[in-house]
Amino acid sequence: MRIARRLAQNGNVLVLDSDTESPGATEARPKLLTHVQFSHAHKGAQARPSLPLAPGVSLLSGRNVVHIDRDNCRILDDEGQTHVYSRLFLALGAAPLRPELPGSQLARVQTLYTRHELNALLRGLEHKAPLLIIGGGLLAVELAALAAKHTSVTLIVRSRLLRRYLEPKMSAQVVQRFEKLGVRVLEQATPQRLLGREGVTGVELADGRQLVTRQVVLACGSAPNTTLASEAGLGVDTGILVDACMRSLSDERIFAVGDCAQPPWPAMRGNITQVLYMADLALASANKEQTPECPAGQYRECRLNDNCRLVIAALHPAIEPKALHKHYYECVNRVASVTMQHHSVVAFQALLPHAPARRLTELWQNHAILSHWESASLQRLVWLPPRRQPDPLICRCASVRRSAVHAAISEYGSDLAMVCQVTQAGNYCGGCLDDIAALCGSNSWQSRGTRWLTVAAILLMVILLGSLPVWPVPDSVLYIDFTAYRLLTSSGIREASGYLLTAVILTTLALRGDRRRYGWHMWLGSAALLLLPLHSLGGPSHSSGFGASLVGLMLLVALSGALLKIRRGVVGLRLGHYAATLALLAATVIHIVFVYQY
Repeated sequence: MRIARRLAQNGNVLVLDSDTESPGATEARPKLLTHVQFSHAHKGAQARPSLPLAPGVSLLSGRNVVHIDRDNCRILDDEGQTHVYSRLFLALGAAPLRPELPGSQLARVQTLYTRHELNALLRGLEHKAPLLIIGGGLLAVELAALAAKHTSVTLIVRSRLLRRYLEPKMSAQVVQRFEKLGVRVLEQATPQRLLGREGVTGVELADGRQLVTRQVVLACGSAPNTTLASEAGLGVDTGILVDACMRSLSDERIFAVGDCAQPPWPAMRGNITQVLYMADLALASANKEQTPECPAGQYRECRLNDNCRLVIAALHPAIEPKALHKHYYECVNRVASVTMQHHSVVAFQALLPHAPARRLTELWQNHAILSHWESASLQRLVWLPPRRQPDPLICRCASVRRSAVHAAISEYGSDLAMVCQVTQAGNYCGGCLDDIAALCGSNSWQSRGTRWLTVAAILLMVILLGSLPVWPVPDSVLYIDFTAYRLLTSSGIREASGYLLTAVILTTLALRGDRRRYGWHMWLGSAALLLLPLHSLGGPSHSSGFGASLVGLMLLVALSGALLKIRRGVVGLRLGHYAATLALLAATVIHIVFVYQY
């Protein structure tokens, strides 16, 4: 549909699509796993509104082309209807490979390439059936990470996990992360046959081991669909042979784009950025327009869990392998292998949370020269400082910037599905969906209603705890329980409480870059009020207004954190919130010093 919309500006376009769910449901296979929510996939969700076709575009859904008559410029579909063309664009895609395993035709053995196959998989996961995945690519990895939340998962890899994409050290890190998720990974394991009579019941490996399972997914890669082109007499090798403008070498009126094409440069199937670049090349050649720029490079991303992403960015095409330096960084739950050239990130492989992964991707994409602060932050894999950009790129695949997303929100509202359909952002690899959701005012990890309830509970607790230090404590009560009085007036306990509060504040300030950090700040201000009874019986608060200052700072930190949970984009509120947090830290340190001297 990307090609059809552009061609329709100069004439009428006819689209024959064999998938009845396309293009309204999805335009690319990697989006298949991005939007899936296993707990809500089959519970009667309302159909999303679909956009009307562009003027001049006609769609025949569910039609398969069975013959191409190149001499008369006609095509024949499976319903016997003939269509005449002046230019023909073939986007036949690829088909999943099914290994020749005995028993691969049993029930509950499937590939994962269409939405129908995804629905069949989800029905098995609803019954908590053990899942076994054969394959070691990105699709197998992302599927295993998603399914591990709902059932036991076993991943069988013939050689090494993600061998085509990752270095051995990074691949071992992914295996360790899978073990923490409860996924069993069997590397260097070759499946011999599938067991069962009518439905699959297990898998036998070449070394004699037998694994019990009720559902098998074959994620063994894909092969280009070239049968139609070969029968029409077009040049075919591993794909349809095309020139640098994506025009067939056998017929100048026919173009081939996407996974079915074989361009004169090394290409990797499934790379969405490269697929869209092929489409733009074909359009520029057909309309005699300027050739588009080559994409930044091969970029892949998949989500291992809610707070961890596997990101792979290869070398830019224009970069020569000279003066390259590889660095391997590792800390708690974070690891990255970064290739540098002249203080610039030119390639990387990383297991990082969303925010650091996005910052690292921006540095790689923009060929940015790293400052000393950025280099130090990168070595520790902590929060990377953002660089100000007037109109940053939100979706790399479809080249959609923030201004386009804001324009779609102002015209169509803040519905995430509609914004994605209008802008075509988030419809491919899905790595930008969290950013688009944030611009729409919604978070993928927490609903708006839950956020408001959390904020209301925090505010109520702040009000209650904030009024506690004002209540006078009768001396008779304290002297009745001498142990409580001794504990409350102990300088050691007051000093320990100050150290504890300092550690909490420093930890909270270090949790930057994550959208949940304001929740930490709310709890910080609220929990700090629990320490005030200790402060009110000694130290500077006993004979001065220092205790009141502590109360005010704690209330300010909690209230500003609660407001930022709702309105994250207010710069002044965010700066005031951090200033109050730093002031609370300084006041706490002063309190510790005073108590120690006292």
